[in-house]
Amino acid sequence: MERYAAVCIAVMLLLAGCVGGQGGTTASPTTDDAATTVGETTASGDDTASDDDTASRDGGSTVNFYVSDEKNAMGDFAHLNVTISKVGLKESGGNWTTHDVNDRTVDLTELTGANATRLGTFPVENRTYETVFVHVSEVNGTLTGGEQVRVKLPSEKLQIHQTFSVGANQSVDYVFDISVFKAGKSGKYILKPVISESGTDEEIEDVDEKRDDKKRDDKKEDDENEEDSDEETEDNETVTDAEELNATFVGNVTRGENATVSVTRNGTAVANATVSVNGETVGETAADGTLTVAVPDRKELEVEIETEDGSVELKRTFGGGEQSGQGDGN
Repeated sequence: MERYAAVCIAVMLLLAGCVGGQGGTTASPTTDDAATTVGETTASGDDTASDDDTASRDGGSTVNFYVSDEKNAMGDFAHLNVTISKVGLKESGGNWTTHDVNDRTVDLTELTGANATRLGTFPVENRTYETVFVHVSEVNGTLTGGEQVRVKLPSEKLQIHQTFSVGANQSVDYVFDISVFKAGKSGKYILKPVISESGTDEEIEDVDEKRDDKKRDDKKEDDENEEDSDEETEDNETVTDAEELNATFVGNVTRGENATVSVTRNGTAVANATVSVNGETVGETAADGTLTVAVPDRKELEVEIETEDGSVELKRTFGGGEQSGQGDGN
């Protein structure tokens, strides 16, 4: 009897231990794939973020996201403006993030070939990605003839299923190519992504850098033109000063004889002006602005008058004898 009781007690203790082992908090079910705010990632399905996942987010990896355009029917358009609200990246395994680009409007007609515009640089995790989304809020098309035309967008987002990886502390350039296609002879147009021209190994000619370079070049040219204009103004002012400084011969001028030079500025006599004859300084003007000089017995006579703020010349060429009259400075 005692042996039976001991067995019963042992069984009861064993059952109690099993029930206790089933206690604790039950994990909440996770949601289906869903976008999060910019720069955050939500685990999808039954996956939860592990310590390894947290360690992989080092903050140093980025994606430089560009939009470009393959030609196709783009030649029909003078402008094809596409407004993009956000960009999404989906990891292999289901997690995905979205990045707001503030309703950026790009004209696809300017982005043909290798031309591309950067929508932004996004911080990402060190992961492999399999799908890229571009959310489009508005499309406006203008044909080369000026006609407004409706361009169909199959849904509010364009997506490309394409695998690429971002390493730790790596910056990756990704090009998302969008083009417009003509639907047969219907005259209708459809906007679609082009996977063959998209990816991380596409050639990029950054139109924003070209535009910035052009602005810098234009500004430099404007500054240079302004400097030239200032210099020209200064030159003109100098010429004006020289024109205001006036010199004349008083009476006749004869080879081998004396001649009197009179110097004025705005009708007022200029004293202490330096006078040179055929390159040789001969004196300074008196208080009345005059100086009598000897005229060399030569065919040509050059008289230069200089002041602190200007100069003027008198020239004479002799033929057979004297020349009379007055001469103005050149």
